[in-house]
Amino acid sequence: MKLFFVNRTLSTISDGEAKILQDIKGEILAKDYIEEVIYPEVADAIIIQEDSSTYKGFRYIKELESDPITFAYPEKVFTINTDDSATGLLRGLYTGLPRSRFNPRIYKSVPYMYFPNELAFSQATDDFTPTFLASWRGNAKSNSIRKRMIDLLIDDDRFCIQMTDSWLNHKEDEKLRYVDLIRSSKFSLCPAGWAPVSFRIYESMALGRCPVIIADNFVPPKGPKWRDFALFYQERKISGLSSYLLKNEHLAFNLGYKALEAWNNYFGAAVIKQYYANALVSLIKLAPKTTRETEIKRWRSFKLQWDNKWTISQRALNRLNKIVGKYKHPFRKEHP
Repeated sequence: MKLFFVNRTLSTISDGEAKILQDIKGEILAKDYIEEVIYPEVADAIIIQEDSSTYKGFRYIKELESDPITFAYPEKVFTINTDDSATGLLRGLYTGLPRSRFNPRIYKSVPYMYFPNELAFSQATDDFTPTFLASWRGNAKSNSIRKRMIDLLIDDDRFCIQMTDSWLNHKEDEKLRYVDLIRSSKFSLCPAGWAPVSFRIYESMALGRCPVIIADNFVPPKGPKWRDFALFYQERKISGLSSYLLKNEHLAFNLGYKALEAWNNYFGAAVIKQYYANALVSLIKLAPKTTRETEIKRWRSFKLQWDNKWTISQRALNRLNKIVGKYKHPFRKEHP
């Protein structure tokens, strides 16, 4: 298998550092049936790590069509994408592609490789006795399910619910409070935010706590048996969350132990690069053959437009909802 690796000098949509791609490149090339080539036209597949700082709305299609790599060889391109609630325009590995847009024939769900709170992976997991049934600390503005959860649990002493206005720009004391809160709880609440996935799911696993995943659109990465260590709770049943956790309280310790075990075996620092490399190579080998014309047509297809709420009617409705929302809450500050 001949692979071509893209960097920023070759593609405008490539991440400047492409740290994930650089870190797994050695694992990929260690496979004896893979060789790196220096010309994209002779490659069987082209690997790119997309720039996660770029907003990828419907206009992003024009960027793909003007990019020298993605427009010339869309049928060969496979991405590594870490966007929140990703669009799925390119085939490849995604940390945050929602289930509603997920096609296992051309995408693979992967865990995060890097995290903003390094303390979650340097703290002992066995010297904290949980004092809360469950906890959560985060920003409520990113998803209505978070607001509903807060309203239900904020006054219940069995839970510790903490709200913050910060996003990923946390100070060291905030990072430590966040970690200590997870460790002081039997269950770690993981509601959807901007995306169904959250760092909290994996941080909870690494800290030996059972993640309670309240995100219907979350696609669990393959490997571990998720239902052996995580609880999946439907968003529409949020009003019954506290009684559900009380009913399963006796399972918390064993679930947390298995969560840590799954983290170490599949997603921890010692194995994550190989996990990514294997996932990417497997996808390249098994993805259906396609053509340049077919891929460009898929980008422009009604299904992809509809799934991303990019049709004219959906965009008009979204704009109307924003106007109505501002009218109802004239002093609310929007997240930039």
